[in-house]
Amino acid sequence: MKKGAVKRGADINGLSSIEAEVMQNIWGKKKITVREVHETMLEKGYIPYTTIMAVMNSLAQKGLLKQNKNGKAYLYSAAVSKNEVASSIIDNVVDRILGGSAIPILRHLLKLKTEAEVNELLVLKEKLRS
Repeated sequence: MKKGAVKRGADINGLSSIEAEVMQNIWGKKKITVREVHETMLEKGYIPYTTIMAVMNSLAQKGLLKQNKNGKAYLYSAAVSKNEVASSIIDNVVDRILGGSAIPILRHLLKLKTEAEVNELLVLKEKLRS
């Protein structure tokens, strides 16, 4: 497995939009219940509680969430960071779609040219040289 790849379960090929939204609600939280995630997501529109519960169970089975029983409810926490998930997805795109070449991704990212991004790219360039 490549450096930075997610080690739990199978490689992450991607997240559905609802999985990504659930993970956004969980990253940075120590522990959270399905009900708490559901209430947060209700603010953006109706979604059944059972849908959130199924998504969170699925994410736990994939190794993205830790699931601990606390009384009648499960407490969930992130098992992997945003960066670990992003790295795994990008590695899969490079390997499976781009034939191992990251150049198309770099070309795409270079379209984002704020001053801060340009400076960060220069720092990364220097790291590659050392």
